Amino acid sequence: MSGPLIMISRSRVKPGQRETYQAHCQEATEMVESEEPRMIAFNSWASEDGLEVSTVQVHPDPDSLDTHLKLYAERLAERVARAVDSYELSIWGAPSESTLAFLEAMPGLHVRVLPVHEGGFLRPQPL
Repeated sequence: MSGPLIMISRSRVKPGQRETYQAHCQEATEMVESEEPRMIAFNSWASEDGLEVSTVQVHPDPDSLDTHLKLYAERLAERVARAVDSYELSIWGAPSESTLAFLEAMPGLHVRVLPVHEGGFLRPQPL
């Protein structure tokens, strides 16, 4: 049974970099909304003090995640590296080999993959 590909990142904002991270978050959201029409969902959250941040992405398939990571590497990776220490990334679903290689090359990042979709569904939202 196949399902969506869900990726959740967890990071710590570096000291003095909260505004840089917030600008990155805004830029990333705008980029995804305008240039990645296949992505199902893209949402970011922060702890009350703004020092712990997470982003949740829902992709229809591995190609959508590959596209996102390509754009991320080209446009956003440098700003993100200045602003946060990413320490954990979880993927539910089976990503491509290129996605795994890209993520495993990131220093200090623990990547966890649960590739087998046991069941469930996405409910379409009315427009």
